[in-house]
Amino acid sequence: MPELVTLDNFGATQQHYHIYRINSTALDHQSHYHDYYQVCYVVSGEILHRQMEQSVVLCAGDAFIAPPGFVHSLHFHNARSELYSLSFAQTLFAPGFPQSNACRFLESLGTQQGELVRLRLQLNSVQRQSMESLMACLIRQQETDCPAGLSAAPSLVASILYLLSQSYYCQPQNADLPIDSSDYSGTLANCIRFVDQHYRETLFPEELARQFGMSRSVFYSVFPQFAGMPFRQYIAHKRITEAQMLIHAHPDWSISHIAQQVGYEDDSTFYRNFLRITGIPASRYRSVCR
Repeated sequence: MPELVTLDNFGATQQHYHIYRINSTALDHQSHYHDYYQVCYVVSGEILHRQMEQSVVLCAGDAFIAPPGFVHSLHFHNARSELYSLSFAQTLFAPGFPQSNACRFLESLGTQQGELVRLRLQLNSVQRQSMESLMACLIRQQETDCPAGLSAAPSLVASILYLLSQSYYCQPQNADLPIDSSDYSGTLANCIRFVDQHYRETLFPEELARQFGMSRSVFYSVFPQFAGMPFRQYIAHKRITEAQMLIHAHPDWSISHIAQQVGYEDDSTFYRNFLRITGIPASRYRSVCR
């Protein structure tokens, strides 16, 4: 049963908004919904955003906005995952707000049972800089003791809404795109370098993902984009290529010994992969080399 979260949970009913920067939450992995609007902006790491059977990974610079009643869950992948979470009620704004485009944007999200809600918004570099500045300003404003009529919070939140609406309406193609490997180019280069040095050993994708600061789902998504093939296939190609060189260099070695040298514990898997990758059996390849 999804849990209802209210602004009173933060002690922010009178202020009509609350913002904080977090790397974990008591609601991690739990389905919940709010009686307020929620804006989340990922600062670092990755967050899995799930709604019903749909899920998408949010990376640094991604965001989403959820209207009241929208049932969803957040999953923090590791200690590096950090985000701004902004909660606010529409009562935060001045009486003239309903006539604004920002208000119409909010109202569009609340229609059709949240069908227009996107689980992921990719902001461009300019929007990211503005979003981070606005979020930081809003945190400082929250810590300022001043009358509600003098608070800059309504204007800051409205500015955040305009940034999100730009992403919705000016870049409609950016929702839930496949993860771009260019965001992980440096990390993947280090990962590939490690794999090239240790491919003879037993390597597990989950451990590699954790070692290089990625989630399992992101690793499986971006590794083929960067390496040109899935992880297991990449390992097999590295081993068989090495086996071919060993067959050339050591014609007196047995095929079984060569299989062990490149990381195979059983000959059958080696023979099967050799035939699949090279197109001929290993024994025939050695005969041709001789």
